[in-house]
Order: sequence, then C-alpha cells, then structure tokens
Amino acid sequence: MISTPARLSFAVALAVGLGLVASCSSSSVEPPAGPDAEAPEEDAGDDPSFPCPASGVSKGPWTLAMTRTSVIVRWEACREGSSPTLSFKPEAGGASVEITSTQKTVTLTQRHTAPLGPLRSPDDLPGTFVMHDAAIGALTPGTCYRYELAADRTLAGRFCTAQPDGGRVHFLAIGDTNPLLGEATAKVLGHVLPLGADFVVHGGDIQYYDSFLETWAGWFPPMQPLLALGAFQPALGNHELETDDELTDYTLRFFGTPNLGGASMYYRFESGGLWFHVLDTEQPIDPGSPQGQWLLAGLSDVSQQPGFRGSIIAMHRPFVTCGDNAQKDTERKAFASAFAQHKVVFVIQAHIHGYERFEIDGLTFVTTGGGGGLIGNIDENLSRAECAMRRASGGFFHALDVVVEGKELRAKAVDDSGAARDSFTIALP
Repeated sequence: MISTPARLSFAVALAVGLGLVASCSSSSVEPPAGPDAEAPEEDAGDDPSFPCPASGVSKGPWTLAMTRTSVIVRWEACREGSSPTLSFKPEAGGASVEITSTQKTVTLTQRHTAPLGPLRSPDDLPGTFVMHDAAIGALTPGTCYRYELAADRTLAGRFCTAQPDGGRVHFLAIGDTNPLLGEATAKVLGHVLPLGADFVVHGGDIQYYDSFLETWAGWFPPMQPLLALGAFQPALGNHELETDDELTDYTLRFFGTPNLGGASMYYRFESGGLWFHVLDTEQPIDPGSPQGQWLLAGLSDVSQQPGFRGSIIAMHRPFVTCGDNAQKDTERKAFASAFAQHKVVFVIQAHIHGYERFEIDGLTFVTTGGGGGLIGNIDENLSRAECAMRRASGGFFHALDVVVEGKELRAKAVDDSGAARDSFTIALP
C-alpha cells in the first residue's frame, strides 16, 4: 500500500507522459468529488456515452466458488434482455452443454471517475444493471472446461474444478493489481498466464480508485485474461472499500456470495486435500475475535478430513514484513502453535508492494504484492527482529506460480520480464 500523495504524484507524471491529460491545470481534469458531493443524476440508461455493447454484457465473464463438482460463472449486463445462456464443454473435448443463468437487477446511485485517466478508464456510472450467475454442477473433479456466452461467443473463458484427493494443484497468487497505473500488470500476466494455473488466489487490493487512473469499468478489460484463466478467489483488501458504496455495490457484487460476502467476508475452499483459509484483515483476526475463532475451528476441522494434505492461509495485511507498513506480528505469534498443530504449510499475504519470503518456525510466509501497484520500500523496517528470518526479497512486479504434487509444494516468483526471481519448495506433512 502506497500513500495517496505518493500515488497521486506518480499518477500525474504517468498521465502526462501518456498524454492522458494536457496539464495538471487543464479544465478537463477535475479533482475527485468529496464525500458530500451529490452524484450526477444521469445513469447508464440515459448517458449516450455509456458503452453498453450490442451483446448487453458490460463486465466479465469470470468464475468463482470452485468446488470439486461445481462452479459459478458470473457476468454483468448493462441492460435487460441480454441472453442468459452459457455453453460449456470439457477442455479436452466432448459434448457442449447449455445452461441458463439466474438474474438479479441492481441499482447503483453514485458515479465514480478516474480524474487522470478518463480516456482509458470510463466512469463507474449510476443506473440499473443485471447480474447473471450461471451455477454449473455435476462436473468431474480435477477437470478443466471451456465456456462462452451466447450473447457474444467471443466472451469466453476457462474454469477447472477442484482436484480429487492427492491431485496436482496448480494456482496463481497475485496481489495489489493496479492495471491502469502502467504496463506492469499486463507484462506480469503475459508471462504467468501461459503457465496454465487452474485458479487464482488474489491477495487483495484488486482495483484502486485511489490511483486516480482507474475505475471498475476500466479495470475489467485489462484483467479479463486473468479472469478467463480460472476461478478467481480473492481476499478483501483495504482498497476494496475506498468509497462508502464500493464494498457493497462493487466488490461484493462482483466477487461476493458464496465466497466473499454475507455476514462475513472470510471463507475457505479446497482442492486436492489442500485447504485455503481466506482472511479479511479489515476486521480483527486475533484468536479471540469471531474471525479468529472461525479460523481456529476450521483449521482443526479440516485437518481431520480424509485426504487432508495441509492448510494455506491467504490474507491482505501481512503477518510479517520488513516493508513500508505495519505487520500483524502479535496475531502471528498468537496463532503459531495452532498453525503448527493443524499443519498450516504456507501463508500468502499482500499489501506491501513488492516481494518477500520468510521462514519462521518451519512456516513459509510470502508477500506477493507486486501485481501492478506502485512499488514501495521493501526494506523500510529492516530493524524488525523478524527480518533476520527473511530469505528473499525485492522491489519488483511479479506473480507467484504454485504447483503442489504429492508431498511437495513448489513455487516461483515470476517478474514482469518473465524471469523467475525466487523459487522455493515446501515439504507437505
């Protein structure tokens, strides 16, 4: 997480360099509206500049809620009457199956603008939108499928079901994606997507209004290749609730129930006997908190399940870092014995814009916050005692490619040039 003044300074320089604004004093660039500013009355249906395509599909599609036999394909339509039909078939070949989505109409009341990037990032407009959820069941475990929307068959993607016990688990971990801040996100994705992961664990800070270059309408097109890779399983970051309506109107609408939303914004899922416990670090996570109690109970429960191979924690704000922000060191120490007892093998964290890997009491912690946000000072707090246990680090853009086979987890941090900047192996219990 980079401070707003630093981000704004960089964003202004970038915007001018790209020709997005004539100058900082140009009358075409207005400062962000204050919290008390009234939203304009026009909406998606009334604004002739609103880019609602002939298909009616305005965002997506993407997948979430992956299990061994089911998945949800979700997309947003900017008008009613867009086709609700989706077809899918096994990636390896086979008969195509059609399914009809369920639809839910939502009404948004506020407008959000990227003041420094209006040419590349359209406004998030008020208006009426239709969310489509195609819940697909009776699938084969450990199998990848291709799908396309009937509304526009170029709107297509891939999803893979969770692996059976002992299966090969392949996922991508990335955090702090800010694709319109520059070219870093696109470059990283260009190198890691061909590796063919089955699903994505996002460490949070998915999109940044705070960059002044980005809206959700602008975020989706450059991120669609990632969303088309497989199920998108995000943690909640602090930038998912930058405005009073963002959490409900955008974050939870796009990535919510059953994964991220409802009464709680933390959840767990499984693949191949590996259990992922995704935390919400915008709420307390100490062992005595409701979320901490949920985590402890879940770690104990899944460790007794048939086929259990280990647990992985995914979160935004880090348990440990030497970088330019706080760490949840007290909570980490409080969970240490439970993590060891219930076989937590790996912790994925973000928030710090760069890369770190720690080995503490036999547990590996990786900061993977190099998804495109402005790189920070990864060494600002080197005086922390935990920094003696940092085994690798760097201020570079990257994503983490992770493969679990048999009793071994292998991972490599791939940067925006395609180079593997760090690699490591974890033995599973």
